[in-house]
Amino acid sequence: MSHSHGEHGLLRELSLTEALAIGLGTMVGAGIFVLSAIASERAGPAAAISYVLAGLVCLPVAMIVSELATGMPQAGGSYHLISRALGPVAGAVVGPGNWLGLTFANGFYLLAFGQYLSLLVPVPPWAASLAAGLFFTWLNYRGAKVSGRAQNVIVAVLLIILVLFVVLGIVQRDPALQRPFVPYGWGAVIANVGLIIVSFTGFEKISTIAEEIKKPGHNLPLAIVGSVCIATLLYFGVIFAATGVLAYQDIGNFDAPLVEAAHRMMGPVGSGALYLAALLATASSANAATMAASRINFAMGRDRILPAWFGELHPRFITPARSVLVTGGLSLILSLTGQAEMLAEISSALFLVSYTLMCVSCVVMRRSQPLWYKPAYRIPLYPWLPIVASVVCLLVITTMEPLSQTAGVVLVLLSLAWYGLWARRQALVTGEIGPMLQRERPLERVLAATEELARSPRGEILVPVANPATVAPLIGLAAAIARAEQDTVITALRLVTVPHTTPLSTAQRFVERRPEGESARAILRQVAELGLDAGVPVRPVLRVAHGVASGILALVKDRPGTRLILMGRHGPLSLDVVRDSVDKTVIHEAPCDVAVLQNRGLGQVRRVLVPVGGGPHARLGLQLANEMAHGADAKLTVLRLFPAEGEVNAEAEMRALRGMVQETLGEIAPHITTRVACSSDVVEGILAEARRLDYDLLVIGASEEWFFKNLLFGAIPDRVAEEAPCSVLMVRKYEPKAISGARRMLKRLRG
Repeated sequence: MSHSHGEHGLLRELSLTEALAIGLGTMVGAGIFVLSAIASERAGPAAAISYVLAGLVCLPVAMIVSELATGMPQAGGSYHLISRALGPVAGAVVGPGNWLGLTFANGFYLLAFGQYLSLLVPVPPWAASLAAGLFFTWLNYRGAKVSGRAQNVIVAVLLIILVLFVVLGIVQRDPALQRPFVPYGWGAVIANVGLIIVSFTGFEKISTIAEEIKKPGHNLPLAIVGSVCIATLLYFGVIFAATGVLAYQDIGNFDAPLVEAAHRMMGPVGSGALYLAALLATASSANAATMAASRINFAMGRDRILPAWFGELHPRFITPARSVLVTGGLSLILSLTGQAEMLAEISSALFLVSYTLMCVSCVVMRRSQPLWYKPAYRIPLYPWLPIVASVVCLLVITTMEPLSQTAGVVLVLLSLAWYGLWARRQALVTGEIGPMLQRERPLERVLAATEELARSPRGEILVPVANPATVAPLIGLAAAIARAEQDTVITALRLVTVPHTTPLSTAQRFVERRPEGESARAILRQVAELGLDAGVPVRPVLRVAHGVASGILALVKDRPGTRLILMGRHGPLSLDVVRDSVDKTVIHEAPCDVAVLQNRGLGQVRRVLVPVGGGPHARLGLQLANEMAHGADAKLTVLRLFPAEGEVNAEAEMRALRGMVQETLGEIAPHITTRVACSSDVVEGILAEARRLDYDLLVIGASEEWFFKNLLFGAIPDRVAEEAPCSVLMVRKYEPKAISGARRMLKRLRG
């Protein structure tokens, strides 16, 4: 089993910001809005130190997770990392432990959400928790999700509210309320750590999506370690501010202590903001925990640690629906117990067992040194850091309540019994402790690297295909360019979007096994046939992604040989259509040239019109139009418009136009006609020429203006595409940000 993501051609879509948002979105939840009050009751103002100690316990573990995740950047989180290092026995222990840890945490999040909602709406807390649990289970079952952008907004709103709370609390705090700072002794401060470890579980969740993060060697460690550091500072600040406004002896008397503290700082506005933050935080944490927990028992079913029933995807929604139902159902039952402290501490105990095995896994991977394991990040102070971290995790468990300790021991014993009775004969996963795997994986690494190199051709045209009506004209234009440029390779990309609930590696295998009659296969067969008819090889590629735009961009950034994205669109370029369109995202963010076809029944290309002006986009349009005309044996008309007002020499305009064509193309070939015309309106002049002859295609470059008001390409190209009597190809020349910024500055200076 290779650990290179390239074997399935997976698409990395998530940025550092999105990875941080996923981690912080889980951490900034019930742990801060419920446990902070419980921790303050137990240890007084020094509860802030408890959160710092918990952060210090998690920080070395986060560094260890970063090394393991960059060495094995695939889905599955700690279960995947530990089972691949220590084998199926450890996987049988940590898998159920991590799954139940998240499930207990999810029950805790739902309980907290219900408590806060009941303070605003006259509904029993258990009913609110039940409704929320059913809703989030349904969302994950169906595959509905909050987009990455919405998750970023939620986390940003939470951080703004909490940072404002901290700043105002520190400014308005009464030092007398924090004396003595450690009223119940340091033993109470340390004992708090076992309770609040659950508040930091979000950092490990980032590793469950390691295969979907861009530049994992760089972004994974920053996201994992950074989320722990940010959360620790935030937790410390919130507790310190709250205990400076409310007497720690009275905190337990309030239903929502942080809301009460905010009310004293800012009045009704403050309490309203904290209510909003609490509901957003607990809801996003519950939804994220449902998704992450269901991925774990789904992965165990796939590896046969659990029955294969858990590892099946829903045939319609492409989600781990069975795992979601089991996880959601158990979370609902736990939330109805109403025991927030018990749920949080048992969850913390289970996670600490997982963290201990993670530390051991790091030592095993370093000592076994398999050739495929090449982490981009390596922990400092090896081997002392993982050894000390594992000992500290075990020591924290000893500070917990006997019930939590007993739950951890019972779970380990039950997991070992399950492995011995069933999983030992069924498990498909092995670990680096076994010498056989160490002998086999070097060859797999070489094969995976060879396949990766083969997927990076030079001069590639990427054609995303989805609508059968646009496949033929897009492939026809790409084939014409390829015939003119012999080194060009055409790749037709069919993306299948799947929910965030589903790991990309599993979804890729699921989609690849779909029957031939599915729409994705039908389009790819159509692409292959069109390529044969055109005499140009077209490579069909089927990939899964969590979003169309992010999938296209991820593939392009992973294939530096891509020179052009050729995509199609239908419908008007209205503001409502464009605001969140795939086209707009790809046009603005793709690191290569982009061309978008507004198709109006394009068939055989016989006449091509190119209006040209200044700037790189117009020159790219001329180059592409020339290649298409040459490859399709078509006639090309290059149009230059000059204003009707004032004295303009038409002969001078023609000389300037012919000079530009020669400079751009090297020569004026016989199939090229140059034409100048005067017009008081650029758009009307272009449209008049388009109506004068029976043109099949009009190629126009983007304007030099890149403001949102100009929608996709700029005011002129958009209007031409709206009103032209033929198909329109709008092109954008890629320029690095430094060059395009300098060009805009020069234009402003000249203006």
